[in-house]
Amino acid sequence: MKGFTLRGAVFGMASLGLLAACERSETLTAPAARASSSATLALEVSDINAVAGARIAVSLSNETSANLGGVQGTLRFNPSQLRYVGQLRDGSSDEILMVNDREASRGALTLVVADGTGIQHSQPILFEVAGAGYAAGLDFDVTDAMLNGSPVARVAALVRGGVRENRALVTTGAASTLSLDEWLAALGGQVSQDPGEIRPGLRFGDVNLNGLLQLDDALFVINVVVGNAELIIGTDGTGPNGDVDGVVAANVQPFNQPGVGAAGDPLAPGIETDGVSREIGLDDALAIVNEFVGNDQPVVGEIIPGRPLSPASNRVVVIGNITTNTTWTNGNIYELRDEVVVTGGATLTIEAGTRIEGIRGGVGQQICGPLPFTPQCPAGQPTTQFASTDGSAFYVARDGRINAVGTPLQPIVWTCTQLAGESARSKGCWGGISILGNASNNRGTSDSPIVTGRATVGGCVQTVAEGRTARLYGGCNDDDNSGIMQYNIIDYAGFRFTATNELNGLALYGVGRGTTIDHIQVHAGLDDGIEFFGGTVNARYLYLTANSDDSFDFTESFTGNVQFVIVQHDPRDSDSGLEMDNNGPDNNALPRSAPKLYNFTVVGKDLASTGGTVGNNSIRGLHVRVGAQPKMFNFIVQNFPFALDIDNDATCTGFNTAAGMEIAHSIFTQVGRLDEPDGSDPVGCAGVGGTEVNALQAAGTNLFPATSPLLSPLNVIVPDFRPTFGTAGGTFAPPANPLGAPAGFLDVTATYSGAVSPASPSRNNVPWYSGWTHGWASAVTP
Repeated sequence: MKGFTLRGAVFGMASLGLLAACERSETLTAPAARASSSATLALEVSDINAVAGARIAVSLSNETSANLGGVQGTLRFNPSQLRYVGQLRDGSSDEILMVNDREASRGALTLVVADGTGIQHSQPILFEVAGAGYAAGLDFDVTDAMLNGSPVARVAALVRGGVRENRALVTTGAASTLSLDEWLAALGGQVSQDPGEIRPGLRFGDVNLNGLLQLDDALFVINVVVGNAELIIGTDGTGPNGDVDGVVAANVQPFNQPGVGAAGDPLAPGIETDGVSREIGLDDALAIVNEFVGNDQPVVGEIIPGRPLSPASNRVVVIGNITTNTTWTNGNIYELRDEVVVTGGATLTIEAGTRIEGIRGGVGQQICGPLPFTPQCPAGQPTTQFASTDGSAFYVARDGRINAVGTPLQPIVWTCTQLAGESARSKGCWGGISILGNASNNRGTSDSPIVTGRATVGGCVQTVAEGRTARLYGGCNDDDNSGIMQYNIIDYAGFRFTATNELNGLALYGVGRGTTIDHIQVHAGLDDGIEFFGGTVNARYLYLTANSDDSFDFTESFTGNVQFVIVQHDPRDSDSGLEMDNNGPDNNALPRSAPKLYNFTVVGKDLASTGGTVGNNSIRGLHVRVGAQPKMFNFIVQNFPFALDIDNDATCTGFNTAAGMEIAHSIFTQVGRLDEPDGSDPVGCAGVGGTEVNALQAAGTNLFPATSPLLSPLNVIVPDFRPTFGTAGGTFAPPANPLGAPAGFLDVTATYSGAVSPASPSRNNVPWYSGWTHGWASAVTP
């Protein structure tokens, strides 16, 4: 057990034990926060008239009775009159002063002051005088301010005008900008030498995953707030702060009562008032500080949902059709055998945090009986042999529904069973998820049936879905509702029966716009990550990683709207980022595939990488063909040998007009070539010269920078897909009525290129994919 002892009341614990058995001394409780609607600060300087070459000290003073626990802001000065020297560590105080001096040459220091017993005077910040009149250039802009208490509370903080002299401020001594480790050493603490991983029992506030709630947890948050530490990059242990979880464990405010983010809670901790965004702030750090000094906080110290002390181990074998309303709970692991189909008007409900595992194929493998995990056969069912070599797959038929609602803290996970003797799971070890609906498509015969409760009219186009067993999809109801999938992870899925008969990670066949699909990760599929076969379903927040064929694919008249999609290739085994088709036999078949695609980030590979499957080692970003006419706005496409391939004349009808395909407000960078010179480029798209280069330049709004705006897109363990603050990725504006998407679906505030909003200046905003998806060391090792 690691602990530390400090002199003052703010961090004065003789030892911090494991949170599961933590006891606090009554003498350590800091004073409760006094009610206050505002706090007033004053800026003090040790000598207003110091001569050139002399040192002066600058400090913030709390002018009110408010129990001010933390202040964040920017100290501004004239760099021609003052030169920043560093900060002094007052050994009699337990106050934390964290400074970011990257903009010191421009006259700005970003800083945070935090003290669990209340701020009186901040510790001194030293400058060397270079010119007279420096006091007039001193100012402090408050970004955030918090009161100590139970719980901590935000307060309005004002800075009194003018600068006053305080000759008691100390100006002598060694000065430096203290790092996280130096602060811990100064305060008597230590960085954990054995950081854990996200595992059973992890609690809110345990940022470094070591089982303790300590000063270093709060200090990491403060470092993120001022921009001294990365929120994502290097947090797997490769960075200077070790293995840390700044996205979930550190993000506690707002507390969002009454719960802690379990299924059924309105909001998880850390979700801001808009119900979507997340940001690491001073309030998170101060809540952690107040918790371990005895000011009990509502969320800090609670077990994070989905991380119980004893994860589910009981297995339930599922075989055949589900024909009555059924619920799968997160206290079990569900083992899929052969083809499992939700049909007969039934709805399958899956609780947040549930794990579903498909079984592999293999003649002679038993459906139930003495396998390594020895599942038991359902009552009355004999032990039988699994006769197919193709393994298990999951279907929702045209008359079935799925209600699979995970949460950011408890996603639903679909994967395959790892049998004894296997070192890792592999791509295609089970068949994935196929949802069949009653919406339109353009390939098949016009004899769709009336489906009770789903399609009141028949006689529209239907056809047979891919797979081992013939199942029909399509119909007359474009508003059809096949259910809801939110916060689901689908790993290692997909089969290839023939070159034209394949199962994907998630296949949506004729699915209607009444269905909800969002926050889905599809990882390491043997075929496509997600494929739309016709239909009108809308989807957003898709995270598609390391899939073998195309990550995002559509065909057969898909006309839905899709926003916020990340594609990250397996550099050794992936084909196109997006493959976009209408109808191969009839390129002009109607309704034509013309989805509206908005805010995609499509990342291939390091172009120096040439290994892997020849012809399938991350070849192209976008492939549009056989008459598809998508609208593509606000994309970022990078790290591909070829950025764009356009095939077939029908694809180019009405190109770059409201009636045809458009590619605009997008960034293409770090590609070998913008075009793929395969001899099939239709002149209608590419114009004079017949190349895709002309097609990309036709809109006049696309950019082709030499470097990527993204922070760390090729990292597969902890990638950061945010555009760097202030780069071109954060400046594009969408059309006035973006893509004509239905009201309420498309986020019209996303006025940037790519799937993720740009990083804030200190990079403390949390991207939407972080915290519920998983990274991967290789395509078979998440």
